[in-house]
Amino acid sequence: MARELAKEAKWYRLDNAAKIYPVVASAKNSGIYRMGVIMKEKVDPVKLQEAVLECRHRFPSFFVRLRRGLFWYYFEANDKDPEVAKESPFICQSINIYTNNHFLFTFFYYENRISLEAFHSLADGSGAMEFLKAVLFQYLGKMGHPQENDGTIFRLDEEPSPEELEDSYNYHYKQGKQPKNPFVASYRVQGKRFVRRGIGLTVGRVETVELQALAAKHNVAFTEFIVGLFLYAIITSGDPKQLAKRPITITVPVNMRKYFHSRSVRNFSLFFRVRYQMGEEFPTLSDLLTVIKNQFQEERSVEKLQLLLNMNVMFERSIFVKLLPLFIKKFVFKVGYAILGDLPFTSSVSNFGLITLPDTMSREIDSFEFNIASGKKPGMAVTSFNNITAIAINRCIAETAIEETFFSYLGKNGVNVNIRSNYWL
Repeated sequence: MARELAKEAKWYRLDNAAKIYPVVASAKNSGIYRMGVIMKEKVDPVKLQEAVLECRHRFPSFFVRLRRGLFWYYFEANDKDPEVAKESPFICQSINIYTNNHFLFTFFYYENRISLEAFHSLADGSGAMEFLKAVLFQYLGKMGHPQENDGTIFRLDEEPSPEELEDSYNYHYKQGKQPKNPFVASYRVQGKRFVRRGIGLTVGRVETVELQALAAKHNVAFTEFIVGLFLYAIITSGDPKQLAKRPITITVPVNMRKYFHSRSVRNFSLFFRVRYQMGEEFPTLSDLLTVIKNQFQEERSVEKLQLLLNMNVMFERSIFVKLLPLFIKKFVFKVGYAILGDLPFTSSVSNFGLITLPDTMSREIDSFEFNIASGKKPGMAVTSFNNITAIAINRCIAETAIEETFFSYLGKNGVNVNIRSNYWL
């Protein structure tokens, strides 16, 4: 598939990953994620909106509205202005496009925090981070803090390139066999559902070097340790009878840009699954980490990821799928997602990784956070910046046993943890 110059386009096809979100999104599964930035000064919403508007030309794939076609949704250029809004206590909720000028992202502010919430059809976290970094760069300059671009921030005086706007799934697709991925219904975390809507959120802030040292002590990589400890927390606080019947399956997103050459600011991530079936004996954390490490090495190989990519694109290219009218696709996809996209996993862990900024920006920013929509299941999102790792665990139930177990283990093993919560009940 040749790369096509699309910067002047008035409409865009949704990329391969983007197509599923408008079809399956609901009040309980918003498809929204949040990136929060704690600034060292109180936020000026007027200057923040000016900074957002200045990025319009450089990030055309964000300044769009969703339209309904005969066979698929598509994006159309949105000439209205996105508005900056005061933060609500209800994070990662579905965006009301009518009050949001039909945009699928919103910038929020609260005291010294700036948050970007985005619908996943626009971009994955890596793509949205490039947009957020460019906005922050402009904003800090307006706040009287001259900025120097070290090459890690998108320059607004440059045109968006075809590679930035491409559907990298289709570009890197190769015809071939599909991976075997049998359906297995997984363990579900049980608890008392919230009486009112909202997401329970607990964020633990730790020193990155301390967490890295603990992972190294167990002879595993950083993300492997986090996933393993989260799995351990789910097992420790879980229902033994149900755990004996069904495996715990955790999905782990992969930034495909690290494995395939891509500069796309749209979606280009996939996820693999790590699975553990309880035996007769209760596992130790070391037992779980051994399983996790082996599965990470196997599932994150370029060959396995290529097979996953091929499977996703082959489904989209199917003549049967192509010819289904959109209203039928919505029904079929909703049913399919409820079975194949929801039942096979227990939770998800997303490690966004290390965020790097020019020194002139880093001096004005305290920390970052990444939050994902809870839906029906708990989840974890991790970010690291300036030697601080923020571990955000979200839930849709009142019980907090999972996060208590997770952070207690860190504290008992030499990692100083600073806890914040929204105390959602």
